[in-house]
Amino acid sequence: MGSMPPLKIVLVDDHPIVRAGFRQLLDLESDLTVTAEAGNAKELAALMLTTPFDLLILDLSLPDGDGLVMIRHLLAQRPNLPIIVLSMHSGPLYMHEARTAGARGFVSKSSHPDEILLAIQAVRRGDTYFDEDGHADGEEPGEALLARVPQLTQREAQVLLLLARGHSVARVASTIGINPKTAYAHRASIYNKLGFSTDIALRRFAIQNGLIEPD
Repeated sequence: MGSMPPLKIVLVDDHPIVRAGFRQLLDLESDLTVTAEAGNAKELAALMLTTPFDLLILDLSLPDGDGLVMIRHLLAQRPNLPIIVLSMHSGPLYMHEARTAGARGFVSKSSHPDEILLAIQAVRRGDTYFDEDGHADGEEPGEALLARVPQLTQREAQVLLLLARGHSVARVASTIGINPKTAYAHRASIYNKLGFSTDIALRRFAIQNGLIEPD
């Protein structure tokens, strides 16, 4: 029997130097090949129509599209497409968002380079891989935030994090798949429970508690 053909991978990240680094790493593996690269959502949309590939490695923070919304759109086109998320952020809430959107893996950019290889091999086997940096096995998503503010529900913790990252309420609703009115209700509940009156105060709280990094 012949060996299996290399896994065809598409890399999507808006920083060319990041893509070059990952390509160099993946090219060292004989069973992997980087078929194409994209720097934004528009380029990825074109690749989806023209380029056959087996696995997508996607940066969540693209200049022209919300990564979580993109995952849902991509999976609507190709329901069985394995997607591994790359993110400058880590922690259970971010991983939970990616998992809920349909990603099969999550790797923080601060992780050791071997993590992406482990993620690819796991996803190739049909498993999932969520980088343990900030997320121990069995840890419930949102646990880190909810430990600090136990009065919030898990959904409210999701909404808080997205608002703190600068998302509008409408975008929050689209990202996590809820009705805008429900998203507004969650925000009102968060404000009431934590004593906020603006998203600026909410963002300040998130930064002070290490939930997001300041710009």
